[in-house]
Amino acid sequence: MDGLLQLIEAEALLLREGKAFAAAELGQRKSHYAKRYIDELALLGAIGQSLEDLDPGQLDKLRQRHEEFRSILQINLAALATAHAVSDGGFRVIADNPQPPRRREPAKGDGHPEPRFNRRGG
Repeated sequence: MDGLLQLIEAEALLLREGKAFAAAELGQRKSHYAKRYIDELALLGAIGQSLEDLDPGQLDKLRQRHEEFRSILQINLAALATAHAVSDGGFRVIADNPQPPRRREPAKGDGHPEPRFNRRGG
């Protein structure tokens, strides 16, 4: 669970910084950790009572950690949804306006662009 939480937090940080492509690169590792977490939950479901008999209170601790994990995961999912909506909007703007923006020359004090070469010689 700790490895998965670290990846989720790293992904959320990258998304907040606007680094969606870097965040997407964490996807494969995150999927691997998520599968392991689900497998471990299934194992705990199978041996839960035995674990409780061996170490009373351990299942309550695990349930509490799982609830904390769910809260963090909900925040992460909201961040992912926001980043997805923003990137979709950006792609729509690009698709709707295929012309690249025109570069403007910096203006001098009179409002006219400064010539690149001095025509008077020199």
